[in-house]
Amino acid sequence: MFRATFSVVICVTAIVGLSGNASAYEESRFLGIDRNADNMISPDEVDAYRARLFDIYDMNGDGRIAYEEYVEAESLRPVTAPANSEVPVPGEYREMDSNGDTMVTLEEAKAAGQMRLKALDKDGDGMVSKDEFVSPGL
Repeated sequence: MFRATFSVVICVTAIVGLSGNASAYEESRFLGIDRNADNMISPDEVDAYRARLFDIYDMNGDGRIAYEEYVEAESLRPVTAPANSEVPVPGEYREMDSNGDTMVTLEEAKAAGQMRLKALDKDGDGMVSKDEFVSPGL
């Protein structure tokens, strides 16, 4: 059950093309991040959300997300592909891996979330409202 829920959460953070306009808003994603239900996502809520994702991605519990863990967590390798076949590195992983060492730390994951918050915060109040929340989200 947790893995199914995780898969849904992960899918919402994947880099996807914006198709159309405000239709990119997904209320369930927003509400999953807005834990205090004030209809605004704060920097602290972004950090908490990224920490939850990090714990799911860090499958071996070593405090780092290796690229192969990310591939497995996101189900990026087709089931018909040979084991350990090459999978192109998606933009989301590159964004999190700020130093390019193919290992993502919690600090890197949180920093990527804060960068997305700043990009989505159109009115400059330090928070993301439902109106500002569009794919790929935080």
